[in-house]
Amino acid sequence: MDTEKTLLKNFSQAELENFAQSKGHKAFRGRQLFQWIWEKGVDSFSEMSNLSKPFIEKLELTCNLELSTVHQVQTSETQGTSKFLIRLNDGRFVETVLIPESRRVTVCLSSQVGCALDCDFCATGKMGLKRNLTSGEIADQLLHVRRFSERLITNIVFMGMGEPFHNYDQVIKAANILNADSGFAHGARKITISTSGLVPQIRRFADEGHRFKLAVSLNASEDQSRTQIMPINKKWDIAELVKACKHYTETSKNMLTFEYVLMQGINDSSGDARRLKKIANQVFCKVNVIPYNEVAEGYQRPSKKRITTFLDALEGGRFGVTVRWSQGDDIDAACGQLSTAVQVEEA
Repeated sequence: MDTEKTLLKNFSQAELENFAQSKGHKAFRGRQLFQWIWEKGVDSFSEMSNLSKPFIEKLELTCNLELSTVHQVQTSETQGTSKFLIRLNDGRFVETVLIPESRRVTVCLSSQVGCALDCDFCATGKMGLKRNLTSGEIADQLLHVRRFSERLITNIVFMGMGEPFHNYDQVIKAANILNADSGFAHGARKITISTSGLVPQIRRFADEGHRFKLAVSLNASEDQSRTQIMPINKKWDIAELVKACKHYTETSKNMLTFEYVLMQGINDSSGDARRLKKIANQVFCKVNVIPYNEVAEGYQRPSKKRITTFLDALEGGRFGVTVRWSQGDDIDAACGQLSTAVQVEEA
């Protein structure tokens, strides 16, 4: 009877070193494996030229390098953004986005198939949660995009499908692969993990001393509105969330980003801006205002005049403000729009 092959991409570098030793080889062979898989991005064991032929033959018999394949790529004709529909080995799909800009190239990674948080304005939340991704499945998305991109990838954000902190261990493991010198060698400060406000995980992230950047989706300045659009606010309200954010910045000494998706008639009044200013003044942070990309019925992007009025009301705060006009809305690749129409295909 055939035994299931070992999926090496789900191993950290340390785990691959232990794996190599368990097969009777030196630990450095595991480091070489890690480097071939992620830094060099090879598709087969036969390409690993500094491994012995018997070791390669054993790997081919007992191990597997394939976790996912690119099913479809859509590229925006107006903005250059590309959306990748990636098929996982179990037949499910996730989406990944490549965002080329003048001074940087960003990849937006998914951490789950779907999402359990059911934010009312977000397409991914309407899918529900199908399952978590493994660290290898997360990092594999970057391999696919790197092969496609004509430019060097400079920034990585965990802002695709799913709530990264609901899959905390695998997301941190994947981020470490992206950061590792023998992996993708991306600087920790060029990797951003986003959360909708899971307070225990924010505190854990701070206490564990991770150097990756943190973004928190606030999206409202008072509890009634936030609970309406983000049910997680019932569990941890804005006051609890702000305490956790302050713990993060005070413990890590790192700046935090508050993401604020601006929606007409929901969170875009001058009063909302004044309350947001009061919240942000309490935390070492910047505020990233994201005019809404229309997905859900009942939610709309405010007019440019109303956006300008909102931004004017934030002036004078002890924090920086940026406006992110999301790329790729014409191919449903912008913030909040990721949702796989094909949710599962027979393996």
